[in-house]
Amino acid sequence: MNFDATSEPSSPSSADSVRRQVVEVAAEMMRGTAAPARGASESSDQSAMTLYLALLTDRLPVYARTMTELASRVGEASVEANLVPVAQATIRFYCEILAAKVSVFTKPDQLLQLRRVLTSRGMGPHAADSRVAAYLDRERELGRVAADVDCEAAAQLLIGTCVNYAFTKMLLDDVAPQEHFIDRAIRGLRLAP
Repeated sequence: MNFDATSEPSSPSSADSVRRQVVEVAAEMMRGTAAPARGASESSDQSAMTLYLALLTDRLPVYARTMTELASRVGEASVEANLVPVAQATIRFYCEILAAKVSVFTKPDQLLQLRRVLTSRGMGPHAADSRVAAYLDRERELGRVAADVDCEAAAQLLIGTCVNYAFTKMLLDDVAPQEHFIDRAIRGLRLAP
């Protein structure tokens, strides 16, 4: 989701801004699915979308705040230590919303509608990648990340592997301890100069 680049969700009012964006998307989505239900299937489709959007409204501001706060840590602690809260927040966020998201994605008409709304508003999951890449770029400028690191690719790898961890946990509930996984994932990025 787009975390509203003009404000920092670290303050309560900017968290409200993120929540407001999601509520606006939810309202637009619900208008698109508000046709009278003709059967249990349509009613459950509506319920899946309602649940997904409600979870986003509740959980996204917290996730966005973590991603935004990363920028304030440039030059502090170690790069690896600064990425730990990002990985933890990503896993927590996706563990909380993934089941509802999958339910929406199984309905092609809802997926297309959601895609249209998000695209028209410049929103989507790529925002987390962008925040982490921007952080890594700034750390690279300070010499705390190796000059040859592709910051965008490293960000995508970190966020993507955390989403995969959440998915595997949901599907199999047989995953390595989260702390061990995060440590290995961050070390695997080979960021050190």
